[in-house]
Amino acid sequence: MQQATHRDTHRIVMLAFPDAQILDVTGPLEIFSRTARWTEEHVEAGWTPYSVEIVAERAGSVRMSSGLEIMASRSCFDVDRADTLLVAGGVGHRQVAANAAILSWLKGAAARSDRVGSICTGAFILAAAGLLDGRRATTHWAYCQELSRVANCSVSADTLYVRDGNIYTSAGVTAGMDMALALVEEDMGRAIALRVAQELVMYLFRPGGQSQFSRQLEAQKREGPFGELQLWMIEHLGQPLSLDALAEKAGISSRHFTRRFTAEFGMAPVAYLTHLRIERARSLLETSRQSAKAIARETGFGNEQNLRRAFRKALGVTPEDYRARFGSGSAE
Repeated sequence: MQQATHRDTHRIVMLAFPDAQILDVTGPLEIFSRTARWTEEHVEAGWTPYSVEIVAERAGSVRMSSGLEIMASRSCFDVDRADTLLVAGGVGHRQVAANAAILSWLKGAAARSDRVGSICTGAFILAAAGLLDGRRATTHWAYCQELSRVANCSVSADTLYVRDGNIYTSAGVTAGMDMALALVEEDMGRAIALRVAQELVMYLFRPGGQSQFSRQLEAQKREGPFGELQLWMIEHLGQPLSLDALAEKAGISSRHFTRRFTAEFGMAPVAYLTHLRIERARSLLETSRQSAKAIARETGFGNEQNLRRAFRKALGVTPEDYRARFGSGSAE
């Protein structure tokens, strides 16, 4: 999508519904409305690059899952298209995903809109309308396995947001704001997106591939030998950690270890270990001044070449580019 000019007013339409998560609705819309206000005040008076609107099955008050109510300006059936059409998530998503009339409207409106996106479990509504067929997508980490079962799409289970063509999906709640900020950067450029993020006291541009949750917290919640193994792996990432060593630590024969580990975690041990190492390396690049060589040794990649290869494959950037964008200090 081309960046906006002073002649553009980009229409953002958000579909809300009873028992939606209120931050799924208001969080992204605040990003766009704050961008519009900032632009009018600091760039060009009279230029309103974004307009925002909430719609629902029926116009009027819509009760959110928190008990608070928001106002839908009109029925979604009165909306033919939008520049960006967004769908909220929340505990009421199942009812919407089973509503044939809304799904039919959504499919038609999406075909006429420039961009379509979902926040959190709104991905299930897009999937029910067939909009995720053959695409990559994400949702809140607690619902990723379910989305994989019911949708004809490839689910990225540990990312903040995913873009596939003109379809955008985000993880839970505040990740919708990260996705909205990335859309502002697409439309308005990085400088304006940066100023909006500063006004909202946000960390700017958490990358879409950033983890939705802490592996260490996950390990602390998991019971049994695999929870202990997770913590042990996190604490020993700099070691070789062969399959035999992992199996021995878990108290399981090497013959059955890979099968049981994969069933427990949804990925093979080597792939999971790589995830842990990348997560740790990202943290060090963001917060420390260690060199890439030292980080590669500490995280078990061994050398800079292996670290760079893993980063390019997982995140699409080099460790140096990642640090330049997200790091808090220079390397030693």
